Amino acid sequence: MEQLSTPDSSCPPAPLCRWTDKFERQAKLSPSRTAVISGNESVTYAELSSRSNQIANLLRSQGIGRGNFVGLGLHRSLELPAALLGILKSGAAYVPLDPGYPAARIEQMISSADLKYVVTNSDLATQFPNVRTICMDDEAVSSASTDGLDQGMEKDDLIYAIFTSGSTGQPKAASVYHRGFENLLRWYSIELDMGPSDRTLIISSPSFDLTQKNFFAPLITGGTLILDDCQTYDISRISALIRELGVTLINCTPSAFYPLVDAAANEDYIALASLRFAVLGGEPISISRLRPWLEHPNCRAEVMNSYGPTECTDICAFHRLHRGNLDDHPFVPLGREIPNVQVSIVDEAMVPLPDGEIGELCISGAGIGGGYLNDAARTAEAFTGSIYRTGDLAKRLPSGILEFRGRADHQVKVNGFRIELGEIEIALNHHQEVREAVVIASNNRLIAYVHGTAETADLHRFLIARLPSYMIPGEIYFLENFPLTPNGKVDRLALAATLKTGTTGIESGASTESKVLALWSEILDRPVDDATANFFDLGGNSIHLAIIHIRLMEMIGRKFPITELFALPSARSIADFLSPKGANTATASAQDRARQAQAGFSRFRRPTSR
Repeated sequence: MEQLSTPDSSCPPAPLCRWTDKFERQAKLSPSRTAVISGNESVTYAELSSRSNQIANLLRSQGIGRGNFVGLGLHRSLELPAALLGILKSGAAYVPLDPGYPAARIEQMISSADLKYVVTNSDLATQFPNVRTICMDDEAVSSASTDGLDQGMEKDDLIYAIFTSGSTGQPKAASVYHRGFENLLRWYSIELDMGPSDRTLIISSPSFDLTQKNFFAPLITGGTLILDDCQTYDISRISALIRELGVTLINCTPSAFYPLVDAAANEDYIALASLRFAVLGGEPISISRLRPWLEHPNCRAEVMNSYGPTECTDICAFHRLHRGNLDDHPFVPLGREIPNVQVSIVDEAMVPLPDGEIGELCISGAGIGGGYLNDAARTAEAFTGSIYRTGDLAKRLPSGILEFRGRADHQVKVNGFRIELGEIEIALNHHQEVREAVVIASNNRLIAYVHGTAETADLHRFLIARLPSYMIPGEIYFLENFPLTPNGKVDRLALAATLKTGTTGIESGASTESKVLALWSEILDRPVDDATANFFDLGGNSIHLAIIHIRLMEMIGRKFPITELFALPSARSIADFLSPKGANTATASAQDRARQAQAGFSRFRRPTSR
């Protein structure tokens, strides 16, 4: 067999189309159209154009332009797209820095990317040390020129760098070229037929790779960008945004989308009726979790499985899933490549494998990024010339469809046998009563975590018929929800660290405090018996809290805002709040948090009617 080759260099790349220019075209065509909605306020295309020009001119006055990187230190808010567009209009590239990250990690990221400037707000400025901050709510911005300027960017310039976790414990910033992002956006906006009637909701972090295309795609096609300005994952709130604002497109991880589907089931999925597309990525999709919704008469949406690493401009392959093709495969395929991107399945020697054989998935073509900022050694490990080695295992079916087969780094050795954990997970997910499955190895044994209604004995029989005996998990635990990372993916490390020692349920006769502790134990997948312990210190995150919020409201038969729970860190304080006396007590700290989440951008807002 021939060695894997690089793309044909004789094929000229498409000319660079500056996406900020496309946005400006929309601003001139429809200056009064709503561009961005966040909370109860909005900005028009003309206002967004003017505000982003002020940021660009201020950056240029500081000597920032092509070849520079600027930190973007903002939550989801009206300020965010203006800052992002302003950085790009200056000719620089942006580096998202999540203000919610620990101080040590932010400092590490700033140092790693060698940042000199961060665009942020005055109330967040202290979180970004050792850099000069440009605050969106500062007079220097509001007094800057609103004139447009010549950006002068080229296709080989970098547009952004996204930090990903590193196996060494050091975050690494994967950089992306304008040419790759242009190719992605052209395909994305055409494939989803995006236009002025579309409303795209962003609930993911600005620091997540899948978020980036969704900042631009609505604004270059005349649509409306909707930013959930609440920094907590609130199922009720997100469902209300989709329903009240007529959201047509949402992009997130499967694990972040499933709870929205589950919550909508009680009202015949009316809350999701406006959706045209749910673009899911970052982890495998469970057909059984989505089937009831996709087959319901009130669903007019398709699900797109979008696959690709940060290092290759987010998406390299996709598959559209709808009620007409749910049973074409017993899994959700990775699908086919997007235009101008090539995928090859290779063996350990980087030799291409024939269709049907499992190997490492490698990517080449337009989406290949520029490697890791200021880290030549790790770039050389992941990139072989102009080819990126994903570490994912896959095979190509005779039809040309790509099938995901797990992670190469999920290969373990148990009792002397080399085992691909992904192969066991795929087998479990083929069971009709399994909605999701994750397998880990611990202390020389295999442990499966399952969300579904299957019986343990039935799953064992099912696996025995399909896998060798050494690949059958000795323990199977049933969870209602999996622990998630901040980006919404299943947190395997959390599963390994909190092995379940028994089933914990809420007993009807138990005290409220005991019920809360039992609920925490169930959601966190670990025994919790300290009524004074802090929920977040125990490993809880915002998605866990959103699920607990729904369960608590069901338990007590009344509604309350999720912000209350952030002021109630212990099971005891929650139990007190849930009591009849506590129900009438306002929690000031929760209200303060809510006010802070809405603060800023006062001169750049207007009320929005829903």
